[in-house]
Amino acid sequence: TDERLTGGLTRYQYRIMSTYKLTYFNARGRAELTRLVFAQAGVEYTDERLTGEEWSARSPHTPFGVLPVLEVDGKQLGGSLVMARYVAEKQGVAGSNDFENALIASILDAVSDLMVAVYSLMFEKDETKKVEKKKELEEQTIPAALANFEKFAAGNKDGWLVGSKLTYGDLCVFNTLDFLSAFIHLPTILDKFPALSQLKKNVENQPNIAKWIQTRPQTPF
Repeated sequence: TDERLTGGLTRYQYRIMSTYKLTYFNARGRAELTRLVFAQAGVEYTDERLTGEEWSARSPHTPFGVLPVLEVDGKQLGGSLVMARYVAEKQGVAGSNDFENALIASILDAVSDLMVAVYSLMFEKDETKKVEKKKELEEQTIPAALANFEKFAAGNKDGWLVGSKLTYGDLCVFNTLDFLSAFIHLPTILDKFPALSQLKKNVENQPNIAKWIQTRPQTPF
């Protein structure tokens, strides 16, 4: 097991003194959004990365038999988007009111729908179907999703998707763009979406995010 302590104390942790442990594989995957939220908040947590063998032994003792799992003061929480939202709301990286939080949740739903199509391509074994899925993804699914996110970004003069400050919605879309450009091999994906391109830069320019990107374990996905 590779356990890494990341982050540091901030005013948020002094306000809410909880102990966090995030368990996943040695990959970005479905745990990276929560890691980004922790990074932005500057909150210390245990970043536990399991091997396949370790996970086989641990699986029966998790809420849904899948990773990631977040432990909060020893209590387990499953669901990658749920745990990201939980930490964001506790640590000041969520919206400023209920409606902003609902808008952010709607963005995460849209990202989730997009990633279902992406994962379908990644795990497709039939080469003919893989070519067809890749074409549909690149020409239809991804551009349609990014056009919707572009509307949020372009319509907000503050440089974020929702509200006047960075939220976990921005981190979610940033993480998705990072994944698409790096692993689906679409380096020019943002050429037609200037507001999203600026949003990506805004997130990257956050000191805590920049530090995490520079120091996080280098993994293939």
